[in-house]
Amino acid sequence: MLADYLWLQQRNFFGQRMAQAIANNGDLVWNALDNLAGSGDLISVRGRAAFTRPFDRVAELRRTADDRLRAKEQELEEQLRSTEERLTTLQSAQANESAAILTPAQQAELERFQQEKLRIRKDLRQVRLGLDQDIRSLGTRLKLINIVLIPALLALVALAIVMFRRRRHAAIVMLQQERKA
Repeated sequence: MLADYLWLQQRNFFGQRMAQAIANNGDLVWNALDNLAGSGDLISVRGRAAFTRPFDRVAELRRTADDRLRAKEQELEEQLRSTEERLTTLQSAQANESAAILTPAQQAELERFQQEKLRIRKDLRQVRLGLDQDIRSLGTRLKLINIVLIPALLALVALAIVMFRRRRHAAIVMLQQERKA
């Protein structure tokens, strides 16, 4: 049976639920009838809407990864601010000395700041890499299903139908032979 979820996508539009066709079977039938009628004029007059079928799972993966990425970026910015504040206080404490010369404490703080910045950038790259791996993994699973599992399932169903028909045919032949005898 044709159910709404197979060909309609529900969307919220300013608080109202709107249905948008994603599988235009009606247009397909209408165009086929127009084409069979022999006139291409009507087909060329009718406008064709853009067809897009969103990859909901991929979009969901990207949204969750973006949320994680934003959280990491905010954490990075906060750590940068706090480290810069500490550097400013260290520099203001040493204001009476030469500004060009850094104390060992300032140098250590600056080095720690740079190491922390590198570590957080590495974490951000890992989050992005994880997102890419999740998307690639989903793509691989979909390809496996479409290329291997669906044809194998269809072959098994066809084999089961053939076996069922052979058994039924053999039973009918045996029944006919018993009636003749």
